[in-house]
Amino acid sequence: MKSSHALVLSLLIGLSPMGWANSPAAGKSPVYGYLESATLQGQGRLTFWGFDVYDARYYVADPKGQNGFALEIQYIRSFKGNDLAKRTIHEMSRQGVSEKQRALWLQSLEKIFPDIASGDTLIGLHLPDKGTMFLHNGKVIGDVPGDTFAKAFFGIWLDERTSAPKLRTALIATRCPPALIAANCPNH
Repeated sequence: MKSSHALVLSLLIGLSPMGWANSPAAGKSPVYGYLESATLQGQGRLTFWGFDVYDARYYVADPKGQNGFALEIQYIRSFKGNDLAKRTIHEMSRQGVSEKQRALWLQSLEKIFPDIASGDTLIGLHLPDKGTMFLHNGKVIGDVPGDTFAKAFFGIWLDERTSAPKLRTALIATRCPPALIAANCPNH
């Protein structure tokens, strides 16, 4: 992993090693309030240079993710919301998103992403025909409509072009990413 990409991921989202014990994921994740039929497909921890950066859990409502999917991430360190938005948009460039589109989405994400404290949880939910909804510590904080955004956002972790291939493997387990991201996956 290139250091610039690792830095981007480390600034994107992180979680404390003991954070899961205090998170909604320790009980019933808020994901189930939106995707009742969701199952946990995979989970993993991103470690960079020996430091735990974050844990992530990937949920799907069905094997192909056509009825929705979610990524739940809990942070280790505190981050400014604007920094998270900028790092998210930077990672989207790996997905081939144009500079013009990234600039528009940056404006949206800067309004949505709050400042994050250590132990906070951020959830991105893809809801078919609605777009991507964001929750901070279980509470809705905003959304971005459309599948194009969802494909780029969730692609940061689930697309084969991710800068964190080991985490991707842990999240998708032996299955495929959602059809929105990898329509030609042999398991679809």
